[in-house]
Amino acid sequence: MKELVINTLMYIYIVMVLFVTLMPFPIPFAASNNLFIETANFIPFRDLALNYDGAVREIILNVIMMMPFGFLYPIIKKKGVLVSIVLTFFFSLFIESFQLLSAWWASLHSRSFDVTDLITNTLGGLIGYLIYTALKPFIYKVLKE
Repeated sequence: MKELVINTLMYIYIVMVLFVTLMPFPIPFAASNNLFIETANFIPFRDLALNYDGAVREIILNVIMMMPFGFLYPIIKKKGVLVSIVLTFFFSLFIESFQLLSAWWASLHSRSFDVTDLITNTLGGLIGYLIYTALKPFIYKVLKE
């Protein structure tokens, strides 16, 4: 029963992350934006280096957003740090890729690909995994009861 609760938490978490990061998602009637790649940032921590407002806040929020994934995934799948981090990276890459596509499909520039997000999301997954490791004896004690 407790494993069902953990699995349900993971699914709810994933749906919430996808909703927050991808909505509104435009429906592609035609590829209207030939300059969509200009909305992408391929320079790590560019916003931070350029002192943009909100850069630190965005980094912190991206780390926090992926911590539950790094925490819950090894509980559900009983996988190690490498698999957990790689899956966190690919989950983040999926989100960032769809954000890039949304910029291509529509002239809405509310979402864009950012390599910093990819790095900070993956770091969040690692921190989540480290928290899981620290709490592992307690977690499995609670799950066995």
